[in-house]
This record gives sequence, C-alpha cells and structure tokens, in this order.
Amino acid sequence: MKRLTRQPKLRKGFLLMEAILALLVFSVMAVSLTQTLASIQRTSRAVQDNMLIARLLDSKLTEVLTLTRLEEGDVIEDNDEIQGQIRTVVEPLELENEEGVVLTNMFKVTITALWRQDGQDQEYQVEGWRNSQLYRQ
Repeated sequence: MKRLTRQPKLRKGFLLMEAILALLVFSVMAVSLTQTLASIQRTSRAVQDNMLIARLLDSKLTEVLTLTRLEEGDVIEDNDEIQGQIRTVVEPLELENEEGVVLTNMFKVTITALWRQDGQDQEYQVEGWRNSQLYRQ
C-alpha cells in the first residue's frame, strides 16, 4: 500500500494582511512627508516675505539718506508690495564728540514697515544717521 504524503503548497503572492500592512506603512510615510513639505513651504514663504521687506526698507533708507536736502518730518506711504504702509521719520539728533563738542546738523532717519500677516499686525524697522551737510550741492 502506498502512503500518501502531503506536500506543502507553495505560496504565490501576498496574504491580504501583508498587503494591508504595507499600505498602512506607505500611508503613514506619505502623510509625514506631506506635512514636512508643507512646513518647509511655510518657512520658505516667511523667509521670502522677510527678505522683501528688508530689501524695501533698505532701499528706502538709502534713498532718504542720500537726499541732497534732508528735512525733519514724518511721512506715511502706502505700499502695494507688502500690502501695508512704510513710515519715514526724520528727526534731529543732538550728539557730542569725545571732546564734548556738539555735532550740528545730525539727523536720525527711521523707516518702519507696517503690514498685516496671518491676522496679526507686523512691524519691521531700520534706522540710520546722517549729517545734513554730507550731500550738499
């Protein structure tokens, strides 16, 4: 009499549980990657905004400091690039040198950007000093 022996069947493919587990791992990784990319995008946008404002204020400060005639005052201008305002304040300074001599015709120039971002008021400021006789014609 012949003995019947069972040979194990060879598996062809994945079990349903293995496929579901692989999809779960892939989904978790995809969500993590998406969140990371979104965070990078927000950070990049914030850096770009700050660079734009710094460039605008630096340009405005250079413009005011190189005027041939500098006058005391306060000017507010609307700016479409930042969708806000740029405020320029020129005020006299009273400074003394090391010998105690008062330096005349000195001005402090303050440029301030005011805008609204993400529902909050933002402010960025630069400052420079200038002797009014520096660029006389």
